[in-house]
Amino acid sequence: MRSHRHVLIIACFCCLLFSSVLPTRVQKASKKHLARVKQLLNSEVQRHNALIQSDSVDDFDNIRRNPNAGTHHDELAVNNADEYFQGDVDLSEQQVKIIEDQFVEGKREKRKIGRNPLYKKWDSRGGPISFDYAESIPFQTRQKIRSAMLLWQQHTCIRFEEGGPNVDRLEFFDGGGCSSFVGRVGGTQGISISTPGCDVIGIISHEIGHSLGIFHEQARPDQERHIAINYNNIPLSRWNNFQAVGENHAETYNLPYDTGSVMHYGAYGFASDPYTPTIRTLERIQQSTIGQRAGPSFLDYQAINMAYGCTEHCPDLPCLRNGYPHPNNCSTCACPEGLSGRFCEQVYPSNGQCGGVIFATKEVKYITSPNYPDKFPLNTECNWIIAAPIEGRVFMEFEGDFDFLCEDTCDKAYVEVKYHSDKRLTGARFCCSLLPKNRFISFKNEMVIIMRGYRSTGAGFKAKFWSNLGEPEGVITPMPPTTAPLPEITEEPQPETTTTLSPTTTATLPRRVSKKHLFIRKSLTPVPTTTQTPATTTTETTTTFTTESITTTSPTQPTFVTGETEITTASTAATFFPTLSTILPPVNPLAGVLPSTQAPDIINSVLECGCGSWSEWQGECSQQCGGCGHRLRKRECKKQACRKEEKRPCNFSACPDGTNFLINNSEFHILWRGCCVGLFRSGDQCSALETESNPFFKIINSLLNIQDAKNNDTLIAKRMMRGEH
Repeated sequence: MRSHRHVLIIACFCCLLFSSVLPTRVQKASKKHLARVKQLLNSEVQRHNALIQSDSVDDFDNIRRNPNAGTHHDELAVNNADEYFQGDVDLSEQQVKIIEDQFVEGKREKRKIGRNPLYKKWDSRGGPISFDYAESIPFQTRQKIRSAMLLWQQHTCIRFEEGGPNVDRLEFFDGGGCSSFVGRVGGTQGISISTPGCDVIGIISHEIGHSLGIFHEQARPDQERHIAINYNNIPLSRWNNFQAVGENHAETYNLPYDTGSVMHYGAYGFASDPYTPTIRTLERIQQSTIGQRAGPSFLDYQAINMAYGCTEHCPDLPCLRNGYPHPNNCSTCACPEGLSGRFCEQVYPSNGQCGGVIFATKEVKYITSPNYPDKFPLNTECNWIIAAPIEGRVFMEFEGDFDFLCEDTCDKAYVEVKYHSDKRLTGARFCCSLLPKNRFISFKNEMVIIMRGYRSTGAGFKAKFWSNLGEPEGVITPMPPTTAPLPEITEEPQPETTTTLSPTTTATLPRRVSKKHLFIRKSLTPVPTTTQTPATTTTETTTTFTTESITTTSPTQPTFVTGETEITTASTAATFFPTLSTILPPVNPLAGVLPSTQAPDIINSVLECGCGSWSEWQGECSQQCGGCGHRLRKRECKKQACRKEEKRPCNFSACPDGTNFLINNSEFHILWRGCCVGLFRSGDQCSALETESNPFFKIINSLLNIQDAKNNDTLIAKRMMRGEH
């Protein structure tokens, strides 16, 4: 009998505890503490600025903003940088302390996806991530938030549930800017989506990416191998925004640096002179690629899939062109942009009179945007694969009129050239009306061309291409249908590549090595092209770049014609993926039904309640101090089981010393250092939930497991359920 009484007391106490704590949003670190961390970072940059990128520093004055280009809109254009870490990242007080301790310990090394102890992933075994909307989020913005969530759901195993039961949850609110914590911080953590300003699907997907654990791409450890930072054009107080993250805080999963990541800064962030970039890509032709806010890139999705082990249940598939088993359908491959098919063996379908697979020979052929030189239709999408003979290369140059919507970052209307052998990498994007003068040469025998025409129309582009080899000899074996068993093929040794950039770690986070690739000779169905015999050419000077890890067996790298003196530089890029082989070991035919997880095309909601609007908050706070009290508001709902009342905590001033209990207004609360249990004291205020620093909460949490409560149809479980419907 006594044990039952103890259980009842604990249950009632936890009910009071969680009803007080759940609605409380995790508080950001104070401006004073945040400023202190930034100053530490600024001092670090100052001490080492002479060494940073010493092998790649150049004159930024020769790169000037196109005066006709519109300013690309992103979160930095909305936010007050003084209020955030790295431009749009929120930190808790506990995280600030950990960062400061890292400086004291002198441990500074650099990596991308959040790692303990500073940043945490969500528990993938705990079901969907619960989320809510604050009343400050208007209906139209909620629809965009759902659209951004769907992007992550459709390409990863992450799921979201509006009004779900989990204590650790997201709440979208209008905090006057665009911001998020990185990873899971515990309790109700906010994602600020201000309207107007942040209500853009690309920006929202950026902030959701932070909440899932992704850092900014330019903060990777190999930053200096891919970009140069123009500190001369950045106020000293903003230098901290370009620092790479610490050794214990992130993981790259051996994924390559992606200039097309939705998590990458644009070229002019925090610039003192708005016509001079603060970031320059070492591959100059990638300058207009960085900073896109259209949506997550292929590598952004892959980072989350690897971090959360989304494909661990999938068998190996012979995915071509750097694809990998799709986390929501293990029988097919997730393919880089511009590619499709079960094994990424096909070009992605175009929606106009364009696109297809074209075989390149020594004869010059042409591709153009639809209707060229007249305007292409709005929302045009074109995708081409240009393939040379197996040992050949594809050469391409633009000519004639060139006309697209003009912005600093090309993410609405542009043409993209994917010349790398790793097709996951975003290619060089070009927009505006300045004809690119480069000659592009593929790293291997394929080049992917992508054209997008969103938001506006224009003349588009015309490009000529050819190969250094002629028609292949012998019979070319066609690619088998996707329903046919895969043929057996022979194995070829793969050259060794190594990297010494980062020390080996023993982290327990999921890891995955990029797959080798199957290459099957296949017939290529050409699309209509025009041909001509190449005219006699004059000698051209070239500038040669290499951006992938090169071995003694690697082919010559692309040449870009710039009209400057020939400069050849050795590759300094680290190897973040194995050197690609053209063949795999024999593959067994796929048998049976492979695992699949349906990616919902809607965001789940606990109940379809048909509720009306909430009333105004009613009455005074039920308690005078400690953050234990609440105010009430109500609404009418069609279904009896729906939540018709909502309580909001109030009066967060700490109670006088020596006050251990509050008993009034039919409420009973236990205090911890003058604050309601579940909150912690910061000065004379009671702040949000910090599970790591509140020993009392740890004790209570150990007595009643949240997952057990979810499965128990009791008053306790119902009181813990939250959601707006």
